[in-house]
Amino acid sequence: MNKQMMKEASTMFGGLMLLGVSVISYGALAFAFRDFSLILLAQFILTPIGIPLGWYLLQKAARGDFKKKPMAVIINRGEG
Repeated sequence: MNKQMMKEASTMFGGLMLLGVSVISYGALAFAFRDFSLILLAQFILTPIGIPLGWYLLQKAARGDFKKKPMAVIINRGEG
């Protein structure tokens, strides 16, 4: 495996893990917890962030979109 494939595979694995944990957490928020705690508050805040972030990482790994250009170049050229 070359370096590019390892990067794509690790990003896809990270995205799958984050998406899976977030979906399970979302289900627990909806059906399991009925009392208030700080852990529940943290779960309530982090779950909506984790689901789109996990999906984004999966999409990025599937496209193989690992450019090494600075963000300013991407924005100025309209490539991203």
